[in-house]
Amino acid sequence: MAEVKPSHSLIGTTLAQDVYNEYGLLLLPAGATLHLTDIRLLEAHQVEAVHVTTDSEAPEMPFPLLHWSEADAAKAYMVAVQKTEYLFNQLANGDTPRLQQFSDAVHPMLDQVLHHMRFLRFIYLNEGTESYTYRHSLHVGIVAALIGKIIGLPQRDVHFLGLAGLLHDIGKMKIPDELLSKPERLTDEEYTIMKKHTVYGYELLRTMDDADNLLAQCALMHHERWDGSGYPLGRKKDGIPFECQIISVADVFDAICTDRVYRKGTSPFEAANVLWELACSGQLNPMIVSRFIHYIILLYIGSHALLSNGDHVEIIMIHTDEPMRPLVRRGNDFIDLRLQRSLRIQRMIS
Repeated sequence: MAEVKPSHSLIGTTLAQDVYNEYGLLLLPAGATLHLTDIRLLEAHQVEAVHVTTDSEAPEMPFPLLHWSEADAAKAYMVAVQKTEYLFNQLANGDTPRLQQFSDAVHPMLDQVLHHMRFLRFIYLNEGTESYTYRHSLHVGIVAALIGKIIGLPQRDVHFLGLAGLLHDIGKMKIPDELLSKPERLTDEEYTIMKKHTVYGYELLRTMDDADNLLAQCALMHHERWDGSGYPLGRKKDGIPFECQIISVADVFDAICTDRVYRKGTSPFEAANVLWELACSGQLNPMIVSRFIHYIILLYIGSHALLSNGDHVEIIMIHTDEPMRPLVRRGNDFIDLRLQRSLRIQRMIS
C-alpha cells in the first residue's frame, strides 16, 4: 500500500482505503478503480493524499463499493418513502402516530446517507410527481441533515434536523387534496389556506407523544425569512431559530430540484443560483447557503447534465468565483459557462 498525491498518473490504480472529504462524507470507497472523474473529484475536495494498492497487493474488495453503497442507500430510501407515506396517511385519517415512529422511519436511512457523499445525485435523478409530498419531506430531511454535518453540528443535532425536515410539511395533511395537487397557480384565497399548513403542523407536533417544541417550531417557521418577509409570524434573523433557518434552505433547494404537478424540477445548479439570490437579497441566512452551495456543487464534478440548449455534457471543473457556472465538456469540446451566459445546466442525467 502506497500513500500518494492525487494525479492523473493514478488512473487505473485501486484505492486501498476509503477516502473522505473534510466533512467526513465518503468520496470514494476502498476497492474502487480510479478514473479521470475520480481524480477531478479528489482535487476539487483538496484531498492531499490517498492510499492505493501496489502491484504485489490484491485489493481487499474486487468491485468498487460505491455502486453497492448507493444501491443499499436507495433501498433504505424507498423503505423510508413508504413508511413516511403510511404515517402521513394515518394523520390524514385522523390518527396521530407517535413521534418515535417518524424517527424510526428516517434515521436508518440517514445513517447511510451521511456516510455516502453522492447520495443526493441519486434522489435528484428521479423524475415524476408520484408521492411528491412524502418524497419532498424526506428529501428536506436528508438535505437538512447534510447541511448540519457540513457546518459541523454535533451528531445529535444532525439527526434532529433529519427528523425536523421530514416533519416540516406535516401540516399539509390537513390541507385539501385538491389544493395540494392543483396544477395551476393557486388563487389568493387558496394560497391563504395553503399557508395555514405551518400552523397546522405546529399544532400536530405539539400533540404527539414526546412532543418537542423546537421540532414544532421548525414546522411553524420554515417559511419565515431573514428579512421578515416570510410567514406566518414575520420573524427576522435571530428571531428565527437556527434550525428553522436550515430547514428553510433545504426546503427551497428541494422544491426547485424536484418535479411538481405544475412544473418540472430543474438542476441543483439552478437551485443553488436561486439560493444564492435569496441569500443576497436578505431572505436566507448567507452562511448556511454559502456552505451548502460549496458542498453541493463540488458533488457534481464528473456528472452528466443536460444544458438548456439540449446538449449533453460532462461537468469537468467548478470555478471558485462562479461555482454555479462550471466548465463542461461536450464530446471533445469544452464550454465555460461563465463565458456562455445564455446557457445553463437545466437537468442532471444518469
